Amino acid sequence: MSTSVMDHDRRAAIVSLHFSCSHASHIMAYGKLLRELGFAVSFVLEERYLAFEDSFAIEDTISGRGYCNNPGTQQFDLVVFYNSAVKNHSLASALRERGTTVLYVFHEPEPINSLSVLRSEGLKKTVRFVLSSLFSIRTTCTSSAVIVCSSYGRALYDRGYQRFNSNVHVLPLLFDDEIGQELFEQMRSHKRYLGFVGTACKSHGFDVFVEFAKYALRNGSDIPFVIATWVDLSSLLQSDQELAGFVEQGRIRMQHGRRLSNDEINQHYMECFCIWNVYRRSTQSGVLPRSFMAGTPVLASRVGSFPEEVQPGFTGEFVDVNEDPAAILATVQNLRAHTADYFDECRKRFLEKFYFRANRNQLTEILESTSISKSIAKTIPTGTHQRRA
Repeated sequence: MSTSVMDHDRRAAIVSLHFSCSHASHIMAYGKLLRELGFAVSFVLEERYLAFEDSFAIEDTISGRGYCNNPGTQQFDLVVFYNSAVKNHSLASALRERGTTVLYVFHEPEPINSLSVLRSEGLKKTVRFVLSSLFSIRTTCTSSAVIVCSSYGRALYDRGYQRFNSNVHVLPLLFDDEIGQELFEQMRSHKRYLGFVGTACKSHGFDVFVEFAKYALRNGSDIPFVIATWVDLSSLLQSDQELAGFVEQGRIRMQHGRRLSNDEINQHYMECFCIWNVYRRSTQSGVLPRSFMAGTPVLASRVGSFPEEVQPGFTGEFVDVNEDPAAILATVQNLRAHTADYFDECRKRFLEKFYFRANRNQLTEILESTSISKSIAKTIPTGTHQRRA
């Protein structure tokens, strides 16, 4: 199927008016999938995306600020709003008035009065969550359909938000295959680390990871650890001399305090035999599918959508955030001793569930539930498991 813009008679836009570096890969994957469904695709983005992601530099990008001020400059048949933002509702309303079909990807449909956010995030982030949820309600009311990213997310949505829009569908977090089978095979025998990759925060159990790493190394474990996060951990290193000592010795490798490129992030996943997903709170984790992309199992808690994705002995193992560190270490050591049993299963799970081409039929069904149901392309290109150039 040709993807030249001149061959398309329908136009779509992926809109993200709130910058989130972790969403960049998902946005690109949605764009690629919509192109394969026959749309000419543009990206309406908050300006910081353009500096963060080199891949957007070669795409059809539009300033989010400029487009919100004058949405009549370009007409789209379909617009996908990818995350919560202050101006989503007003822009979505203007587009609907022009006959545009609007989809909203609702990532965190937790009830707005949930106490779990306050317990796991603290007051400041709870206030931000409440405001984000209010913006999401307004966008949900305006949308032609709503997408949630897991069965757990669907259950949350049904409890708290279905009265605002009942046309809701489950579509997992989408990725292109940014690693590819060849690189996966090359790295199969080079997976050494137990890694924490992502935002270092309480809800992600970062404090538990640090204490566990120190416990393991203090008690003679030869497991090498890695921490890769944009969060600046300088103050933690100053206050925790034991952690700083392990970092200085090279027993905990640490990269922190700046945004990591996609290639850097994926390299960490490929070098790990296991990734930390022992979270206190999660609806669905973008860390998990990216880990599976690299063929790397996860160590997870039984919260959010993790029970949907983690199959002990195949794609990861479960522990509890409050579990004794000796018990966690025993689980990790057993996983490490049998890592080869996990790699292919994780990679298979990614290709079957999170790879954008695996979701072609699901997105087609979602579009058919709206007014933009005609002429959805049905032919899947060959080589669906190969990384695209």
